[in-house]
Amino acid sequence: MKRKALLIGNTSGLQGVSLDLRRFDGFLKSERGGAWNQSEITLLENPSKKTLYGVLERVKRDKPDYLVVMFSGHGGHARSTKLELNQDGEEIYDRELENIAARQLNIYDCCRAVLQPAVESFKAEAYAVATFDSISRVRELYDARILQAVEQQAILYACSIGEYARDTAQGALYLKELLKSPDAMRADQRFLTIGIAHETARRVVETVRSDQHPDSCLVKCLTSQQLIFAISP
Repeated sequence: MKRKALLIGNTSGLQGVSLDLRRFDGFLKSERGGAWNQSEITLLENPSKKTLYGVLERVKRDKPDYLVVMFSGHGGHARSTKLELNQDGEEIYDRELENIAARQLNIYDCCRAVLQPAVESFKAEAYAVATFDSISRVRELYDARILQAVEQQAILYACSIGEYARDTAQGALYLKELLKSPDAMRADQRFLTIGIAHETARRVVETVRSDQHPDSCLVKCLTSQQLIFAISP
């Protein structure tokens, strides 16, 4: 039998996605998961839409007898489930990953919060030409972007369970780096989501301290539905 597994993950602001991919890969290769060969598994982390489409075309040409598709990352719903592939916000619909093989299993670990029409068109790109001519304008755009996010309870921790959060003469290590995270925003980036801000700070903290691993509890919705940490004037 010809097998094929396609494991896709969007790690943008989500600490657990890389682990999801490794765990699923390990499960497939285990006896319990069917003893798949590594050559039968394709792992795509934060792929571009072009890269993914290329892989899908090769899978179709190969005509596997059985195909498993697993996605872990950000998602939303607008007539169909949308999957966000990478930090650039490239999206595909779930139906684009279906009906590729005669026997196929698709698993989606993502949010499916409904995108209202007004919100769906309210993308960050719409702000590209906006100018910050006053504090009131900053507040207006900030408020609008916060209200665009789906209702959620986002939690950021300076360390993992059983660990200690370090303090320094310059302030708390994690909080200091979290507040510096907007400095890494691209010139064309208007908003910084809480997930990306946390990831930016986490990487620095874990480089400085091998015994402190910041943690988070975030919803896996689309970038346009996430809460933001900062706005760039």
